[in-house]
Amino acid sequence: MSKLKFTVFSDLHHHPAWYKSDAPERLAAIQKRALESGSELILHIGDFSHKPSACPELIKQYKEFQIPGYFVLGNHEFDIDSYETVLKTMGLENGYYFFDHGGFRFVIMDENWFRDFPGCYFHYSERNYFDHPGFRDWMPPEEIEWVRETVLNSPYPCILASHAPVSYGPNPKAGMKQECKEAIEAIIRESQGKPGQVVLCLNGHYHRSGIDVIEGVPRLDVNSATFNWIPKPHDLFPEKEWYKEYECIGNMVIYEKPVSAEVIIDTCEQTVEVIGCEGNFLHDVSTEASGNVSGSRLSTADMVSAKVKYGIENN
Repeated sequence: MSKLKFTVFSDLHHHPAWYKSDAPERLAAIQKRALESGSELILHIGDFSHKPSACPELIKQYKEFQIPGYFVLGNHEFDIDSYETVLKTMGLENGYYFFDHGGFRFVIMDENWFRDFPGCYFHYSERNYFDHPGFRDWMPPEEIEWVRETVLNSPYPCILASHAPVSYGPNPKAGMKQECKEAIEAIIRESQGKPGQVVLCLNGHYHRSGIDVIEGVPRLDVNSATFNWIPKPHDLFPEKEWYKEYECIGNMVIYEKPVSAEVIIDTCEQTVEVIGCEGNFLHDVSTEASGNVSGSRLSTADMVSAKVKYGIENN
C-alpha cells in the first residue's frame, strides 16, 4: 500500500509584455508552499510559458528546486517556438512520457496534435495552433497505444495528466477530440482492478477549479496559477499604465494569490484528497464584474478542496 503527496499547478502563462503573470514570484510562492507541505514532487499541467526558449532562468528555477518538478505540455508552449525547440528547452525527449515515484506512475500525455486527414497527424509548432482551429486536440494512434501499454503494464497505480481534459464534467464536449477521449476512457476502464489501475486524471487549460468522479476515477480540473482569460476586454484596473505595458491586460482577471493544490493519494483508503487554496480577484475585477460570463464552470480565484473515493465500486 502506498501514500503520496504532491503539488499540482497549471497555466502560469509567462509571457512578458503580453500578460501580467509575475511568473517568478508566483512560482516561488508555489514552491514554498510545496516545500512546507511536504510534497514529494511538483507537476505543472501546461502553458508554463508562451516562448520557453526565452525564459531559461524560469525553467531553471522550476527544475532545479529542491523538490523535483515535471512538465505537461500545453498548447501555448508552441506559440512561438518549434516543437523541437520546446522539447530541448524544457529538457524533454518527447511530449509524452512517464515517471514512477513513491509507488505511483505518472503518465504524461500530449494532446497537442492536429489531424488533417485520417492517418495524417502533425504537432503544434511555431504558432500553427491558431491556424487550424478545427483540427486540434488530437493524440496520434501510436501515443494512445503507448498510453495503453504504459498503464496496463504498470506495477503501480497510475495518474493520467494532460493539459486538455480526457473528460470534463460540466461540458462533455470539451477537451480532447471525441475519438481520443473514448480511447483513453477505454484504457481507464480496462485498468480497473489491475496493478496499474488509473486512480486520478489531472488537467488544466480551462482556468477553472473543480473535481468530478466519472466511472470511479476522480478528474481534477486545475485552475490557472495566475488569471482567467476573458474574451470581452475591460479597463477596470486602476493602474492604467498596465494597459500600455501588457498587450493582453484587458483580457485578464488576475488572481491576487498564486493558485496551486496539494494532492494526497492513499491506496489503503482508496482516496484522493485535494487541499486547495482560497483567493480573490485583484481589485475585485472578476469575470462577471468585467462584463463576461463564466461558462459551464464558475470562474473563481481559488482551488477546490475535496476528499473522494476512487475505484469503480465507488462510482
